[in-house]
Order: sequence, then structure tokens, then C-alpha cells
Amino acid sequence: MDKPTPLVSIIMPVYNSKKYVKESINSVVSQTYSQWELIIIDDCSKDNTYEFLFAEYSDNKKIKILQNNYNSGAGVTRNKGLENAQGSLIAFLDADDLWLPEKLSKQVTFMNERSCAIVHTSYCFINELGIKIPGRVDVSEVVTLRSYMRNTEIGMSTSLLDKRVVGDFRLGAMRTRQDTFLWLTLLSNGHVATGLNEQLVEYRIRGGQISGNKLVIAYRTLKLYLSIKNVPLIERLVNYCFYAYNAAFKRLIK
Repeated sequence: MDKPTPLVSIIMPVYNSKKYVKESINSVVSQTYSQWELIIIDDCSKDNTYEFLFAEYSDNKKIKILQNNYNSGAGVTRNKGLENAQGSLIAFLDADDLWLPEKLSKQVTFMNERSCAIVHTSYCFINELGIKIPGRVDVSEVVTLRSYMRNTEIGMSTSLLDKRVVGDFRLGAMRTRQDTFLWLTLLSNGHVATGLNEQLVEYRIRGGQISGNKLVIAYRTLKLYLSIKNVPLIERLVNYCFYAYNAAFKRLIK
């Protein structure tokens, strides 16, 4: 007997993304995998994103549109999506990134074949106009806590998690590096992430992104690394040096 097709809950935080969000949503609607729900959470946008979403998608039963009471950051916003998710599989998609049509189908098949708890894919970069720019991130076959600390290769918009294996989870409430916190937490719990080395996601580089301040990000990443107590201090520092080196070259053409 064939296994039932699992429902994938896709969590999309939105803040001032009216210019890009429709294209991102269309990349979900165009998926060859049909068993999905899209949960969009507006973080009190100032560009009428919520009003646009409600007008465009409120009649679509596969799309839920929620709004925060006050601006809370991506971690809290994604957590609100998780609280409303009905699927056994969880995927994340930022409101300006794009999925290729077979992204979910290939990931779910790969996950079933390998019995994986977490699957992530390779990705490339696009600019604000949607034009591909130099650089890509290829993924490893297996990512453990220690290897993740060296390369932070798991792109949030590429990830798929099986809640039946990893259990209920939440992201940190911090405004940056909530994704790093999530992967460090899950990998610290003994889970591994399995890489599907196909470029199935296009990650958009935008001017003024909160993740664009490299010094702030580097400092906050260091603080997270120092909090991982089940890795010796010297190894945490060595891993951080590898992370800093790899981050500098992540967007270069390989």
C-alpha cells in the first residue's frame, strides 16, 4: 500500500515585501507537489502588504493570512506560523525568495527514501530584479552540529523538517540569527540534516536587508556559538573561524 502523501506547512514571514511577495507565493502555487498549505504572517508591514495579501488570497483555502499585533521580528513571526501549522512536514520560505517548481516534490521523495528528519537543498542568488548573480551554495551529504558550525550551509528557504521526528520546535525570539539558533538547537539534540545537492531555491539579495550588517551578524553568531556547551570551547572558537572564512566566500562562484 502506498504511503499517504504528507501535508507540508509552509511558513512565510512578511515585512514590507509587497514588491516581491506575489512572485514568492506564485512559486509555491506552481509546485508540482500539491499537498501543501501556505501560512503567511505579516509583521506589521508599512507598505500595505497585509491589505494586498488579504485582497489577493483571502479566498484561497490553501493560504492562511495572519498578522502580528506589533512588529516582532522574523523569529516570533515564524513561531506564530508554526503554532497554526497543520502539516507533519514544515518548510520555510522568505517572502522574497523563490522555489523552483519541483522543490517540494523532490525534497519529500528524498526525505522518504533516506528517512531523513531534515532535508536542505543547494541554492543560488538573484538580485532585486530577479536576475541571477554570481555565487551559489552547494550542500554536503550530511550536516552535523560540528560541520554546521563551520559552514552554516542550511538556507532557511531550502529546509524541510519532519515534525514527527524532530518534535515540536520553535525559533529564537531574536531579530537576527533565529535560523542559526534553530539549526544549532536541533543539531545539538542529535539530529542531522541531509543535503539534496540540487539548486531548487533562488535566494534574493536586497539592499537594506537586516542580515546585511556583516559585523553585527558576526558578533551575534559568535555569541550563539559560545552558548553551545556540549562542544569544547576551543572547538567552538575554531569552528567560528571556519564559519567566518566560509561566509566570506559563500557568494563567490565555485
